[in-house]
Amino acid sequence: MQRVFLYGTLKKDQPNHARMAAGLQSEDCVFEGIGETQTRYPLIVDPLFNIPFLLGAPNHPKALNVEGEVYSVSEKMLKNLDELERHPTFYTRQEIPVQLNGRTQVTWCYLLQNFREDFLQRPALRTYDSKDYPEFLGGSHKPPTEEERQKFIAYAKGTA
Repeated sequence: MQRVFLYGTLKKDQPNHARMAAGLQSEDCVFEGIGETQTRYPLIVDPLFNIPFLLGAPNHPKALNVEGEVYSVSEKMLKNLDELERHPTFYTRQEIPVQLNGRTQVTWCYLLQNFREDFLQRPALRTYDSKDYPEFLGGSHKPPTEEERQKFIAYAKGTA
């Protein structure tokens, strides 16, 4: 099992948590607790799609220590998360130090490395809750089509 730090829609009570809940049921993951990034990162919400991004800009002037959930996950679950997060073509999975239960733990985390320059102008958050952004995925909770995904990726990376 490997640790992963989740800061967005995969957390409990968030739109994509069903994936983690299925992993908990199948014993492909175990919830370890609430953690906080030891390094400061900008956690922003995209204004067009209301999707949270943890930007690969450590210690940027707007960056904060971000709160999230830490899970131990099986290789199968990690592969499923990689597919969901489009690692390595969209998000990049990398190891970061996280404070968990008073100790520093190294966890995997999905960071957006190549992103629109204006994302750094967005307000940075310490924690994300989709309830604060009712237009999650444009107000639709249906899975996006592959064409919609590709347009979104190009938009977020600033290549559209």
